[in-house]
Amino acid sequence: MDSFSFQIPTQIHVGRGKIQDLRNVKLPGKKPVIVTSGTSIKKFGYLDTLRIILSELQIESVIFDSVVQNPTKRNVEEIVEVFRENQCDFLIGFGGGSSIDAAKAAAAMLTNEGDLWDYVQIGTGKRKAFVHDPIPLIAIPTTAGTGTEGNATAVITNEATGEKVGIGCCFPRISLVDPELTINISPKYTAFQGFDALFHCMEAFIAKKAIPISNPLALDGVKIIFNNLATAVNHGENMDARSNMAWGATLGGMVICLSSCTTAHNIEHSLSGIKPAVVHGAGLIIISSAFHRLGAKRIPEKYAALADAIGISMPNQTIQEKAHAFLDAFEQLKFDCGVGKLCLRDYGFLESDFDEIIEKSHVIAGGAFSRDLYEITDSDLRTMLLESF
Repeated sequence: MDSFSFQIPTQIHVGRGKIQDLRNVKLPGKKPVIVTSGTSIKKFGYLDTLRIILSELQIESVIFDSVVQNPTKRNVEEIVEVFRENQCDFLIGFGGGSSIDAAKAAAAMLTNEGDLWDYVQIGTGKRKAFVHDPIPLIAIPTTAGTGTEGNATAVITNEATGEKVGIGCCFPRISLVDPELTINISPKYTAFQGFDALFHCMEAFIAKKAIPISNPLALDGVKIIFNNLATAVNHGENMDARSNMAWGATLGGMVICLSSCTTAHNIEHSLSGIKPAVVHGAGLIIISSAFHRLGAKRIPEKYAALADAIGISMPNQTIQEKAHAFLDAFEQLKFDCGVGKLCLRDYGFLESDFDEIIEKSHVIAGGAFSRDLYEITDSDLRTMLLESF
């Protein structure tokens, strides 16, 4: 066995009602900025719940509720300004992955000098290393998708360059994963978020950086999501499905920390960097059929193992037959969740955009193209885009 190392220092609390655990954990300060996108957590009373708990603990809080769908460098700068102006001492990322990611990046920039893009390792970034530990952060996701509560990465878009990149900057000190906070997510967004979590698990398993501790977690995440996503989408009130999806998403966040994502994520970041209206999960769904068809041809043994994980393998099947069975089940899951027909044209892409998408995929990737177990050429990328068009 090859040697390997890993670290996931976040204290994670998982289960229904876990937002109430704020009463029992050791908080890292006395005055947080609550970072969120605002609308849903106010509409459904989640923000009130959080502020009541903090008030009972005699914790004064400040709200920043302007995080956009694909959080921007400017969002991060604004959070830093609010934090300093109000003399706060820790952060709470509360909401979807966008809110938590923006809070992560702000936490790092509050203790490190310069511009956020000084610390970006690809594209126009200056490739510096963070010198100081970030401001303490508590993550409370209200979606089941990104898994950002289980890793150090923040995905941020630079509005000036169109680069959407992952920045390794801040593990949350504490993460509270409460599936009751996901009960009001619409079917469409439940699907988008759930497939993001599924892709994290799948990609972590098929990536070159997979290690012995990541593989069983990734396969367990794939099994959990396959067994629960369609129910969560079509019967959103089902708390068992919601609870399982919340844990599956957290597993997805952890395994991409232990392993990595693959080129599929680079392509999607290119898509939503060019057109920020593209929801991350939707972009991944759009290119997923073409990407995984290629993968099943190049590394069928990995896809056969995915078939084994979800329990659809039959006696005497060949590796190739198992791989194709998995692809069939994967396509059926997309249709069961109402997202089987998504395509690039839905978001206004043209074939004339392909060169830019491919170019930005390479810029965003940095060295990530080497994380696939097989070579992916520009010709392969163009074929994927055509098949996803």
